[in-house]
Amino acid sequence: MKGCDSYSPSILRYLDRELYGQELLQFRTHLVECVACQQEIEAEEELSRLLHRSQPLYAAPAALRDRVLWAVGEPAPGPLPGLRPNQRGK
Repeated sequence: MKGCDSYSPSILRYLDRELYGQELLQFRTHLVECVACQQEIEAEEELSRLLHRSQPLYAAPAALRDRVLWAVGEPAPGPLPGLRPNQRGK
């Protein structure tokens, strides 16, 4: 069986459900015996839960979003329904 260090890159792929077949089987077998990898998975899952619960501190102003979209070649969205144009980013 491979050492724990060789499984480290597989942890995020495992959590993202990107391991398949023999690779998934080997990782799960390793996970049964490796407390360090189990703890790493638990820490990553807790971080993911925390990020899902978090709210952004503030929203980018509409003008900034429009400039970024223009810079990457995307059309700026029109005003949101039910809002006056100057309320769009608030």
